[in-house]
Amino acid sequence: MDGKTGNAKSGVRLGHVSHNGQPCIGLHFPYDKVLIAAAKDAGARWSASLRCWYTPNSPERLRAIFAAFKGIAWVDSSPLFTPKKMPLSSGGPPPVQPGNAHAASKPTAQPPPPLGATQQAALDAMRRKLEIGRYSPRSIPVYLGATKQLFRHFPNKHPNDIRTEDIETFQHHLASVRKVSNSTLNQAVNAIRYYYMNVLGDERRVTFIERPRKETKLPLVLSKSEVAAVLKAPTNLKHRSLLALAYSGGLRVSELVALRPEDLLFDRGLIRIRGAKGNKDRTTLLGRSTAELLKRYVEHTQTRELLFEGQGGGPYSARSAQKVLQTALEKAGVRKPATMHTLRHSFATHLLEQGTDLRYIQTLLGHSSSKTTEIYTHVSTRYLQGIVNPIDNLDAP
Repeated sequence: MDGKTGNAKSGVRLGHVSHNGQPCIGLHFPYDKVLIAAAKDAGARWSASLRCWYTPNSPERLRAIFAAFKGIAWVDSSPLFTPKKMPLSSGGPPPVQPGNAHAASKPTAQPPPPLGATQQAALDAMRRKLEIGRYSPRSIPVYLGATKQLFRHFPNKHPNDIRTEDIETFQHHLASVRKVSNSTLNQAVNAIRYYYMNVLGDERRVTFIERPRKETKLPLVLSKSEVAAVLKAPTNLKHRSLLALAYSGGLRVSELVALRPEDLLFDRGLIRIRGAKGNKDRTTLLGRSTAELLKRYVEHTQTRELLFEGQGGGPYSARSAQKVLQTALEKAGVRKPATMHTLRHSFATHLLEQGTDLRYIQTLLGHSSSKTTEIYTHVSTRYLQGIVNPIDNLDAP
């Protein structure tokens, strides 16, 4: 991998590779620090011989890849599901090399063909529109990547000639062949709608595009006693400060690792979050006990720019933060598959259970819609605990 800095324009392309005789998923993308961090979050490693990142080939690892790159870059997994055509002159399958049967059974992915000039011009026009609209550096590659996949699905069609029924065919391919998640399908719909509405000005073409049925998954929440045990578990001042701050402010991990010392408003008991999701600034809570902990941390740490820095002086990675939490969970004896986002869910649920108005919780979390915040009403046990179960009034065991 060279030393040039990329910008995630090309997204991430997956393919079959073999590492030490084992079938793996290869992750191909230009050099970009954000994409590298996401690849590490997915559990991938760099291979100098393969010239790509790789991870064992399994459904669990594939899901981890999509989760790690969600909201960062479009992931093209089509090479994993597209078998390589046999040459007519081959007369049969290629010979299996001794000790490399796995590699023979999984063909190596070929790079996708380059886009045509008209398709690239359409993407360039879309990029300009997105930048004018001040879309975030994370959203732009996702929108461009999804639209690029649509163009590649119809390589012989001019982008302006792709009709509504073609878009539905592409959606069916994503859902039935590639079996992408609902969130990835929604990303594709958002991107395609943006292109035809904002770049071409043709709203009718995408008015009736179907969206996937909304999934209603309740977030995992830790009890107050579990949170207390987890926050007390680390003996390292930095690790304890990291977890306490995440819970105290209900922060996303991307917001947590981007904080600067001056974002801690000790005199007001607040945390200032700049350029969060949707390019929005907001303030959230800084608890008194957390403030005292952070004061000690800042005094004992020679931080340059960021509040939490990695070993090399760069930003602390989301993967490192998750490892800190995982160690704390094990030490505290909390046997739940919690993530850093679980601390955010727990913060919101505990606020609701102690009577905080849902509108204030929405503001603290930075949710654009109150519907997003209302999910915590289904998680909170505040009202359930006051209900008498009818079985307890029966004369039955």
